[in-house]
Amino acid sequence: MRIRYPFTHLARSALGLALAACLGGVGSATADQAIVVAATVPGFTVGQVVEDGAPVHLPEGTNALFLFASGRTITIKGPYDGPLDRLSGGSPAQGRLSGLFAADRFSQGELGAARTVGPAKGRSGGELAPIDLSLPGTWCAPTNRPPELQKPSDPAFDTVILHAPGVDDATIAWPTGAQVRPWPAKAPLVDGARMLALSGDRTHSSALVLRLVDDKTGASGDAGALAVALVRAGCTRQAEPVLAALGETLAPLDLSLSSDRGLYPTYRQGDQIRLVLQTNRDAHLYCYLRRRNDLIPIFPSPESGGSLVKSHTPMTFPGDRMPLPLSASDLGGDSEVRCFAADRDLTPSLPGGSQSGAQAGAQAFRPMGKDAVERLEATLDGLRQTRLVVAQIVMRVE
Repeated sequence: MRIRYPFTHLARSALGLALAACLGGVGSATADQAIVVAATVPGFTVGQVVEDGAPVHLPEGTNALFLFASGRTITIKGPYDGPLDRLSGGSPAQGRLSGLFAADRFSQGELGAARTVGPAKGRSGGELAPIDLSLPGTWCAPTNRPPELQKPSDPAFDTVILHAPGVDDATIAWPTGAQVRPWPAKAPLVDGARMLALSGDRTHSSALVLRLVDDKTGASGDAGALAVALVRAGCTRQAEPVLAALGETLAPLDLSLSSDRGLYPTYRQGDQIRLVLQTNRDAHLYCYLRRRNDLIPIFPSPESGGSLVKSHTPMTFPGDRMPLPLSASDLGGDSEVRCFAADRDLTPSLPGGSQSGAQAGAQAFRPMGKDAVERLEATLDGLRQTRLVVAQIVMRVE
């Protein structure tokens, strides 16, 4: 029998960020931890926790939105190195934080600003995402009512036997067309309860921990308080849609683009060029290499699988979605890579964009003609009701 043990899918960052594991109760804490809501910093993911006093590093050209337990939100723009522990209240930070307040690198919302944010689409302010019994780990339920169980993402769990020590097993099935089922009356609703969800044939199993969060955190649509409670309890899967809704409202679509040599790289002919980019939400990405006499689309390409990129997921050029290498010998002098991220698919409107999906980018790595360049510029200039952000990097060849 294959057993799945609890885990968290948020990787521990080498930038001094700690993961949101079970951090104790959902009440007040002695330390004012900060939660990542949205970021363009490679390595930052939604729901990551910055421990009180832990340093963070934001390279130039990146930014991050943090939520504190107090409800205050703080946006920091790189470059920045230092802790966040004094930014949510108390004495002003000195020394290494002094540069943070210059050049519009720091902004913070009023206490309780996160409370003005609406809930995730399709759910009320205090409603938690239903529990998927096929996914091991920690799940949260409100104290004032039983949780719902969603149809398991793993088909092996179409019928589930829920086992908990000291009580009779409960069997849950999802009839055709049913997406949610009520919490079984036999199953415990106690904070810290440990259970084992078995597939109907008992060949698969996932270990679960149930945490109860105070119904006051979500009853009034307080998305910020609900997100903090979920992250502190270790319910990262349920926290992500709440944090994503916060990010949609408080942080505009953004994109960071840099190289392994920083924002202003210098190369010698033959040097390999490595670029890294990240968006703070799901977006459609388009990148172009501008040389002295031409403009060349480099992403998406036939190998890219389309233009859609996932939020908070670093992407490298070259990499899995753009395997062709870039080298300084190809640049013909100083050149520029410019990337556009949009909240909708622009492929049909772009030059050579009659194809979509995996076939998008068929014209990649072919210099664009004058007419195509003019059409590209006209398309970007004429966009309406579209969120668009641009990032660029200039590469000098000596």
